[in-house]
Amino acid sequence: MFIHYRQKRSPCFIIVLSFVLFFFTLQNLAYAEDSSKEDKFNKEFLKKFKVDFIKVSESPVNWGRRDILSFSAILGTGVLLYIVDQDIHDWFQDHRNPFTDDISQFVSPFGHGVFLGALIASLYASGEIFQQNSLRKTALLSLESWLTAGVVVLGLKVVTGRARPSPDKNSHTFRPFSFRSSFYSFPSGHAASAFAVAAVIADQSEIFAVDFLAYTLSTLVAVSRVHDRKHWASDVFIGSAIGYFIGKKISALNRNQRMENVSVSFQISPQRQAVTLSISF
Repeated sequence: MFIHYRQKRSPCFIIVLSFVLFFFTLQNLAYAEDSSKEDKFNKEFLKKFKVDFIKVSESPVNWGRRDILSFSAILGTGVLLYIVDQDIHDWFQDHRNPFTDDISQFVSPFGHGVFLGALIASLYASGEIFQQNSLRKTALLSLESWLTAGVVVLGLKVVTGRARPSPDKNSHTFRPFSFRSSFYSFPSGHAASAFAVAAVIADQSEIFAVDFLAYTLSTLVAVSRVHDRKHWASDVFIGSAIGYFIGKKISALNRNQRMENVSVSFQISPQRQAVTLSISF
């Protein structure tokens, strides 16, 4: 009897190390360090995290026309996917094969909390070791985005109580406030987490390769959740959107805070007939 044995691979450590080194190299090419301010994991960061979390939570109140249109487009797409969730699920299962299983097994850890936590910690540690504040800042903003997305996603999971794909439950099965993992399908936490971190990393980098890698891995994570029968298509779409927009919002808040520290003043001296430009940081 011939038995085919496929050994499970655990590439997480190699992936984390490779990605950190790759990102560190590109960060040095992307932009110079700002030596005037250092980002550290301390009380100031925790205070900033609290302020940013509140601002993200309150941001829908201040939405403009463009934000409402974006929300409507995302919600509409999510509804359309919800209608065909069962068909998409069946298509994925009908086309599964050993090759797609291997790909899914490889990319799935990129959305797991353990991996993302290790990645963020590695980025921060690399920033400390190599004295690269850009890496520390990216790590801390990624942590903010990841935790904020996690709170939003968990709240929606509990409130909606959507059943995960299973033989005895279809895409229209809901049990709100059940507090059981089998009813925590909407939205996808893996997809939200992956995109929350990817959006920050891409926003902090000025290298296209980093953006492409971050978003490609996040997209594959989202697709793998449908492939592995963990979520419906609408779950991963909404989860991805939540993570992406939270990551972009966290990055935008950080940019706004930096701009607040910049002041420009003009000083005219009639005696010297000169104009002085003063920029303080």
